[in-house]
Amino acid sequence: MKKILIVDDDDNMREAVKETILRMNIAEAATAAGGREGYSKAISDNFDLIISDIRMPDIDGLSMLEMLKVTGIDVPICFITAFGSVTGAVDALKLGAYDYILKPFPPEAIEELVLRTFELKKLGKAAPLYQKRSTIYKSAYMAHLFSIAREVAQSDATVLITGESGTGKEVLARFIHENSKRSTANFVAVNCAAIPDTLLESELFGYEKGAFTGASGRKLGKFETAAGGVLLLDELGEIPLHLQPKLLRVIQEKEVERLGGEKPKKVDVRILATTNRDLKEMVEEGSFRQDLYYRLNVISLELPPLRQRKEDLPELVNFFVERYSEINHRPKKPVSKDALKALSDFNWPGNVRELEHTIERAVVLSKGRQIEEGDLFLHGITVKSFQERVDSQDETLEPSETATQSDGAASIATIADMERQLILKTLKQVSYNRTKAAELLGITVRTLRNKMNEYRDLGIDMEE
Repeated sequence: MKKILIVDDDDNMREAVKETILRMNIAEAATAAGGREGYSKAISDNFDLIISDIRMPDIDGLSMLEMLKVTGIDVPICFITAFGSVTGAVDALKLGAYDYILKPFPPEAIEELVLRTFELKKLGKAAPLYQKRSTIYKSAYMAHLFSIAREVAQSDATVLITGESGTGKEVLARFIHENSKRSTANFVAVNCAAIPDTLLESELFGYEKGAFTGASGRKLGKFETAAGGVLLLDELGEIPLHLQPKLLRVIQEKEVERLGGEKPKKVDVRILATTNRDLKEMVEEGSFRQDLYYRLNVISLELPPLRQRKEDLPELVNFFVERYSEINHRPKKPVSKDALKALSDFNWPGNVRELEHTIERAVVLSKGRQIEEGDLFLHGITVKSFQERVDSQDETLEPSETATQSDGAASIATIADMERQLILKTLKQVSYNRTKAAELLGITVRTLRNKMNEYRDLGIDMEE
């Protein structure tokens, strides 16, 4: 078992990262509530990886990194930083940080980081989970699509997977990898939309020591990290025009040249790519190179939106109910006919990803013997939807303190009271994990924190 230290002053973020790591079952996880505590733990114990926030009130992440370097502690450090704080990420890399993750990020980003750091392949339940989810279908088109995908998997041909956001493009890419002759090798995914233009080149191709100011050592790019396996270029359409010729050369010549390097190096890597954009249209507009498009579009697989494959929905719903009941330690409940009809009638603009979040929310918030339509909150959690849910379950709210006032004032007070009770109920359901509560409520963590502060100012206790 590896040992990982998580340093973050945000309790919810710290615990969420810890939970993700423990679920992988390949590492132990210790935590520190700030840079000072993180530094103390790092010098008193032997860790294989440190995952730290950059901005912390006592000692920030970069200062902690410098202090550890002075002490002689040589451990890979990955930083978590907000998307708008690219400068911090650049500074971290210059100081010798191993990598960085931009907020907000899914749990899979932590998993990929850990596996990449320790040069491990995804093990345990994770890989079968992708396979199981991807093979849930009844529609004729999906059966045809996966039949082709299995055949394609046996080759080394480049595959371009298209489809709307949330349709499962990365899931299909992993399915191809798991069914290929490279299944025992690395699968490295690069989200081209999440990495700023200024860093994307070094992320893809790597750099040599001294390539630029602050490049204190050699860094392998994603192409070299994926050598022997598969590199997934996720959201390929976001790659800037000036990097496309270099990408084309790597794909054509099967060799990569690091920034500051003297000669290219041969790499054996299979390329899979996904996009939710119309690359043909981008070619016509001049924002995507035609030669690169043809080089990538050797085999094209299109994933349909969920609204066009409604016959697959019951099986997907059952899978997500089972999955999130287990993750959240809830009994597996059946889904009522009314709830299934509501799910089937919904248009699903966010596709399978939106369905997944909807079912997870329902699993967590459901109080009855089965999941009802009112547990779904298909149009977001609002005062109206909460009132409808309360009415359908014949529940009563706590009486408003201002109920004796005029009808209008009482109505306003009741709305505020309902909002507070909804937030409190959701917090209790997720053991006061603010990050999870905010996700289920459909609001940001900052908004949730502001609401809780408002209630505290009124003398209302929002904690256990």
